[in-house]
This record gives sequence, C-alpha cells and structure tokens, in this order.
Amino acid sequence: MSAPDKPIVLVHGLFGSLSDPRILAAFGDADVHAPDLIGYGRHRDANTSSLSLLDQARHVAEFISGLGLGKVHLVGHSIGGAVSVLVARHFPELIESLTSVEGNFTLKDAFWSGQIAIKPIEEVASIIAGYAADPDAWIAGAGVEINEWTSSLARSWLANQPPSTIRAQARAVVAATGEEAYLEAVRTILKSDRPLYLIAGRRSAEGWDVPGWANALCTARINIADTGHLMMAENPDAFASAVRTCLSYR
Repeated sequence: MSAPDKPIVLVHGLFGSLSDPRILAAFGDADVHAPDLIGYGRHRDANTSSLSLLDQARHVAEFISGLGLGKVHLVGHSIGGAVSVLVARHFPELIESLTSVEGNFTLKDAFWSGQIAIKPIEEVASIIAGYAADPDAWIAGAGVEINEWTSSLARSWLANQPPSTIRAQARAVVAATGEEAYLEAVRTILKSDRPLYLIAGRRSAEGWDVPGWANALCTARINIADTGHLMMAENPDAFASAVRTCLSYR
C-alpha cells in the first residue's frame, strides 16, 4: 500500500496519547504525528478550568498549522474523534480527510464522560488512583491482552494527565455533543468534498451510536476484526492498516 499523500495527525481520547513508538511505527512509511491535547503530556500543566471542545479543536488546528505541511488526514479516537469533527468544521482549510475511530457522536457515546463530568474532583482522583494501582486490570477491562508492551502502555496512558484534565475533558465533550450544532457539523462535513471515514473495533462496533445517515453517507467504514474500543493497543498493525485502507478510498 502506497504512503498517504498527506501527513496523518492522530488525536487521542480521554486517557493517554497515541504517540507511543509502536503505534506510530505501525504506519510504516506514512508521515504520522500524534500531538498532546490541552491538559495532556507536554501540556499537562495548562489551565483546564474552563476548557471547551472548541478550545481543543483550536489547539489541534494550531499544531497542524505549525507543521507547515499543508492539509492533513485527521484521525480522532473516542473524544479525539469529537475534537476532530470541530477541527474539520471550523478549520476546513487544514483538513484533507477526517477519520472517526469510534469518535463520540452523541451523549450515549459519552456516557462515562457524563458520569465523570458531575463528580467532585476528589472522587475523580480516587477513581483514577484505583486504575493506577492496577493498570493491567484497567486496560484488560477494555479487552486488551496483557503483555510487556500493553502493561507499559497502560501505565503511561494513566500517567499522561492529571485528574483535573480528565474531568475537564469529560465536561467539554458532554457539553459539545449535547448540542444540536454538533451533529449539524457532522452533516456539513458529509456534504462537503472532504471524505469522512468511520473505524470501529468489531467487538465494540454495536455500541457506537453512529446516526444511520452518517453510516450511509460516509466514504467508507471498517470494523477491525477481533478488537474493541482500544484497537490501537490490541493490534497496532491492524489499526494502522485500517486507517491507511480508508485513506485509499477517494
């Protein structure tokens, strides 16, 4: 499969990052970038007290502009999928295509975020501390087989952001996807000349609340066999292959 014609930018979900070397290496000769969102990784000390999903979209747009490489193929996972919709809607001049990897479409997709969004920060911190006490159990709960790499990945994902970021991001996605304007943004993208691709793990695909019209109008949809919501941790090669296969459809 030939390399994509434009760079690929991966936008991570509620926990962690997609910048792990094994995940990036799975894309082979493609030019792949995986920035940290506000409140994560190198930006973990940012003030997230009034964070919105549009703030995150602007942040991603600034990252893309800073690359100086023109348009990119934007790939967003989970909450990162919702962020990516807003990037494509508000900064279309930067986007060659959009791929939603089980990205949040409705409040049904954001059900866990909805629970976290209303909890006191002390309770959020306690929940995350529980995950950090047994990171293998946390990632295995999403269907990921435990080995040396996935165990390390779980620890790094849990350590990549403070509890305040988790709650702020949860609140942001609930606020954004609870508005009619969000699905209207998806409709606008589907009516444009920018391809929209959908990727899911086969085990978790049924629970993804994709509107029927989005399934019908998307450029292509792939359900990756033998994986769930964290397909990039279960099988990085299959994840990268699905993204690259989508980008071969025009």
